[in-house]
Amino acid sequence: MQLEILGVAFQESDVYDIHCARCIGPLHFRNQWSQNHWVWAQAGSEKMYGALRGRLPAKLVALFKIRDYTCENTVRRVAAVQMLSAVNSGFPSDIHGLVTVQMSEDAREFMIVDVQTIDGLAHLIPEGER
Repeated sequence: MQLEILGVAFQESDVYDIHCARCIGPLHFRNQWSQNHWVWAQAGSEKMYGALRGRLPAKLVALFKIRDYTCENTVRRVAAVQMLSAVNSGFPSDIHGLVTVQMSEDAREFMIVDVQTIDGLAHLIPEGER
């Protein structure tokens, strides 16, 4: 229900912060709305998606551990995410100077990604319905 993400502290090169991303699905958290945090997921190379540098925002839906008994009992940690897509190839808007992302209409509802591809928490500003 919680993923701890290690990130470099603001304006520091050798200090790290731990960010907690939560996903509790449709359940309520402390008698309030459910918490499915937005995170940054590595979705391509650094040259993809313009200013996003290969990362896309995704809603964290579920966390899993998968144990592979056929390969020395290895455990893989994966996450189910709902990935957004970049508008205008990830380049900032001429109007407000921000990168716009939106829910994909043709994409699958959920994707499974390795938790190591999740870089940190994403802070999004809603604009319209999408």
